[in-house]
Amino acid sequence: MPQLISILMFVGPLVFAGVSDLRSRTIPYSACILLALAGLISFSPANLFGLLLAVPFFFAAGRGRGGAGDTLLIAAACFALGFLSGLAGLILALFLFLLFALGGRLIRRIRKQGAAPGSYPLAPFLAVGFTAAYFMI
Repeated sequence: MPQLISILMFVGPLVFAGVSDLRSRTIPYSACILLALAGLISFSPANLFGLLLAVPFFFAAGRGRGGAGDTLLIAAACFALGFLSGLAGLILALFLFLLFALGGRLIRRIRKQGAAPGSYPLAPFLAVGFTAAYFMI
């Protein structure tokens, strides 16, 4: 039963953030807070190194590339997972995002449609990647 609660506290905020990002292109801070609280269930000081994975996204958000919500979501998930599992989830999420963007570009080229949208929501891909990494632990 405690394992089920831990799963729901980790996966629930990720799904909520992904759906919210799809609908309104915003990630609620409450999802990030709940995700960080899930990391406190099995806290280890080594998990703090997971926060380092959000640093590049922090600098990118400061330059107008990506949002602060994505950065906070990455920081919270990597805090809960730890460095290595967080890195695995982040790599999977970014790989899926790359496949999606390239697939969309290929489809637009075949259909001879216009330019790509200015941005895509990243949280659904982060949710899939971090959820997969959670179950790999």
